[in-house]
Amino acid sequence: MKPLENYTQCDLCTAPESFSAATLQAVVASSERVFEQETFTVWQCGNCQCIHALEGVDLGHYYSQYGLHESNEPDRVTRFFFGKKLAWLKKSGITQQHSILDYGCGGGHFLRFLQQQGYQAYGYDPFTEEFADTGMLSKRYDVVMSSDVIEHDTSVMGHLDTLIGLCAENGFIYIETPDALAIDLAQISAHRQILQQPFHRHLLTHTWLIDTLAQKGWQVAQIARQPFFHSWIPFLNVPAMDHYWDTYGGLATLNEGYRWSALLSPKYWYLGLFGAFIYGKDEVQLILRPKQPA
Repeated sequence: MKPLENYTQCDLCTAPESFSAATLQAVVASSERVFEQETFTVWQCGNCQCIHALEGVDLGHYYSQYGLHESNEPDRVTRFFFGKKLAWLKKSGITQQHSILDYGCGGGHFLRFLQQQGYQAYGYDPFTEEFADTGMLSKRYDVVMSSDVIEHDTSVMGHLDTLIGLCAENGFIYIETPDALAIDLAQISAHRQILQQPFHRHLLTHTWLIDTLAQKGWQVAQIARQPFFHSWIPFLNVPAMDHYWDTYGGLATLNEGYRWSALLSPKYWYLGLFGAFIYGKDEVQLILRPKQPA
């Protein structure tokens, strides 16, 4: 894969800011253990508030050692969260009769979970050999899912147009992604996991996403200002998990056993017990449907 060029000009808004003019810039270490000695620059457009990764990198190199592309079996905690996500999708109208595309499915963990639950689910991911069949993109689906994917894409607008093109006439789109409005680059160390460098190329605001899709003829049918992997159960909340990942090496820990030494940390105990109350809503889930004629 050809290395990217540096991203120095926001192309997501009508009055874009450039990197050289941006006042909100920060340097952050990679969230992944194998790359944590490397640092990367992120910057925020002063107009649309979207956050961008500056450095052009060889994404193929980094994805070759990316934790979520492992094809291991999910543990009980992950399956609990998958069940929580599916319950929300069922409330939004998903059924076993729908054809479902998990676009950017990584190692296929949620895809296989859906299939085990009797759903007609298919996957596509250009960085995972098992799911790299472009033939999957020649069909249309009742439900098109982009779960923590759009922030990885080098072309945000292209990603949205692809999702729309893959969706059947009366279908719906599910998008889950970080929300740049909740990320303070002045407190960079608190956001290392959500910034997830160098994998996340563009972190959007939920308002930008909603407005842009409205211009394309789509409207929000349902919204949740938190990711599916957040709950009120002690230790199963985003702040506690972010602290755990920060300490032990990011997403690579998902393929390893639980580190019981984490319980020696007073901060981990505090976040485990109270993290759900202080969570800053740094992700959003959206169900989008075509606008109906007035």
